[in-house]
Parts: sequence; C-alpha cells; structure tokens
Amino acid sequence: MSIVPRAISNWWWQRYLRRNATSWDDLQNFPKLRPDQQRKELGERLLRQIRYFGARADALPEWREASRIESVDDLWRIWPDLPIIKKDDLRHRFPAAEMAQRFNLSGQANCTGGSTGEPVHFFHDTQMMKSILAAVTFSAIHMGWTPGMPTIVIWGSERDVKKQTTLRNRIHGKLRNQILVDGYNLSDKTVERVFANLNSGPVAMFGFTSMLEFVARRALETNREVRPGVVRTAWNGGETLFAEQSELFRRVFKVPLLNRYGGRELSVMACQFEPATPLHVLRPWLFAEIVNDQGRPASAGEIGRLLWTSTICRGTPFLRYDVEDLGNFRASDQSESGISGIHELHGRVGGMLTLPGGKKISNLYWNHFFKEIGEVAQFQVILRKDGALQILLRGDGFSPHRETHVRGLLAHFLGATQFQLQWVKSIPRTKEGKLLQVYREV
Repeated sequence: MSIVPRAISNWWWQRYLRRNATSWDDLQNFPKLRPDQQRKELGERLLRQIRYFGARADALPEWREASRIESVDDLWRIWPDLPIIKKDDLRHRFPAAEMAQRFNLSGQANCTGGSTGEPVHFFHDTQMMKSILAAVTFSAIHMGWTPGMPTIVIWGSERDVKKQTTLRNRIHGKLRNQILVDGYNLSDKTVERVFANLNSGPVAMFGFTSMLEFVARRALETNREVRPGVVRTAWNGGETLFAEQSELFRRVFKVPLLNRYGGRELSVMACQFEPATPLHVLRPWLFAEIVNDQGRPASAGEIGRLLWTSTICRGTPFLRYDVEDLGNFRASDQSESGISGIHELHGRVGGMLTLPGGKKISNLYWNHFFKEIGEVAQFQVILRKDGALQILLRGDGFSPHRETHVRGLLAHFLGATQFQLQWVKSIPRTKEGKLLQVYREV
C-alpha cells in the first residue's frame, strides 16, 4: 500500500486534532504536581462529577446525598462507600439511547463488542469524545509514535463482521497513514502483508496481542529479519499482554510490545511508556481504584477488581465503574492522591476461575505455566458447567513421556479437579477476533 508523504500526513493529523481533540496539557502536567496537589485537583474533579450526576433525574440516592458535600476532604472520606457501577447498571438503569434527548446532550451512543457476553451500550458527550482522541494520541506519542508516521494496524477486517467502511473513513485512514491488516484470518498471508509494508519504515505497529504474537512467531519460524529502526514503536490492545509476548516481538522487530490498556467505554485507561514498567494511569481524566472481594480498597500487591471513574464524561455516569478486569499495584505507585500506576493486569474477572474446591486461579497462572512448556504455542482453558477443565492446546504435541509429566504437574496443582487436554489446529476466537485464554462455560 502506498503511503502519503509524512509532511502531508502530519499536516492532516494536526488539522484533525485541532478540530476533534481537546488539549492534553492536563495529562502532561498532572504527574509533575506534588501528591497533595494531585489529591486536591482530583478531589475537585470528582466533586464536580458527583454534583452533576447527583442533580440528574437518573441519579442514584447515594449520589444525591454526596452532591450536597462542600468539602473535598469529606468527599474523599465517603468515596469508598459510594456504589460500584456494574455493566448491568449501564444496560438497565442508564439507557444510552435515551440520554441525549433526556439530558440535552450532544455526542454519540456506542457499545462494547460483547466479546464476553451481552454488549454494553453507553453515551459519550462531545467533550468526552474529544478527550478520548486526545488520550489515544497522547499515549501513542509517549510510546514513540509521531503524527504522520505510517502505522500498521493488525486488527479485524470490517468485511469480516459484515460492516461497511465508508469512503470517508478510508480516505481519512489513508491520510493518517494507517495501514489496516486483516487479523481475523491469521495466515502466512498476514505476515506477508505486514512485511510488505515495513518498506514504509520507520513505522509503528499495534493490534490485538495474539495477532501481533502470531506475526512475530511466524517471522521467527521462517527466519525473517527486520533491521533495527524499521519499527519505531509497537503496542497492543484488546487482550492481555504478557512479558514473554513482548520479548518475542522484540526478538523479531527489535522493539518490545508496550502495554496500552483500555476499553470502548473509557478508551485508553493506562499505558506503559517504557518496557518493564507499570502502566501509567491517565490521571486526572481518570481515577483508578482496585478493590478486593468485599469491595474495599485492596492492599499493594493484592489482586483486585479495577474500578474507573471518568472526571470528563457527562453522558453515561462512569463513577466507580467496574470494567470486570483484575489487576494490582505496587506500594510505590500509590500516594495520598490514589493509584498512579498498575503493576500487573490479570485479565478479565471471567478469567479468574474458581474451582469446585474453592481454589482461585487467574489467567496469569496459566500463562506462566504454559510458557514453560515448549511444545505449546497457544492455549485456552475452559471451566465446564460440570466443574471439569477442558484445556485446548495448539503446538507440536507431546510425546507419551512428556504428556505424563505435564499431566502430573497439572494434577498436583489442581488436586481433585478433573481436566482434559485436547490438541487442536487453532484456538477458537470470539466474533471480534479476540483470543480468550480463560473463560467459564455458560
């Protein structure tokens, strides 16, 4: 695919951002403040959100009560007791389709992909939409991308989900030098197309983690070489990123995969600007909490549910919103202003399996286990309705002796839980093209 000269694409990007994005000075300057100043600014932003949503007709009673608070310190004191908003609340209590007319809002309704169940509909007001574009651009720039740099996107083809990409969007994509590579039907043709576009280097790359991993693995297996500097930066999206996937990508493309974490509801929430570092929370536009099974603040190192509050959005009330992801933080990434960095993401809440005996196993455990098993290229663990585990494996297969060894390791860890190992040609993906490594049968 031919690319637009970088100077022209850069000009187009600057024009596009002026029209459609807000300034990201807040994101740039907030980390420079002292913790007490950060706490004050975040508290003031949270109080404004509580007062706005507490005055709306769809307000929860707790928001109405909290909206009467005058002191930021008082809000911080009661904040952990405010309700946690679930996806079902968005579906049933805050219908996105009614929001624009009901509250005289300009903006856009959207929904999640529904990869783990029923889609969630939400409404972004105009300011939220501009902030999302700013956050996406800010994070990309801090990972090493520059406006106009050709960007290879290994994602899904619109045709595969029976949608049409408009001519306008195609033109805009070309002017932004975005090169879409179909990642739904992964094959050696996918790898060929990626490498054909490396001639446009230096380039950036991003896409679903498993798709980028596939390209890197096949490139390594077929002895493809990439010169240092051809790929300037790369980051993932849509799926959990593990250290060995980042390292595999680095071996081929000479840069590690950085971790950009987000979702359709809130876009980019946290981002890794350097390898092997925590994910930087995009404060003050977002406030992150990690809570334990009792809904109370988790301790440093403790795996808990991630709650997110948008200090921008005036459409759907993302106040202590449970995105159904798990993570933890280090003590050094917490201050009086809250959590500034996420140390580890442990995948979806649905990926935390509770076995019949009560033992809990996270996605991260399975990844660590199978990365030591050289014959396994990909895996998927399914907790069946009867309490047994079905473990799908793609790779070279085991010798009888090796299978006995692996079964013994699993039996020792799983105890009385029954499990089945099944080798397959490919691991099934969701309709969005995501690879779910762990899930429960429903």
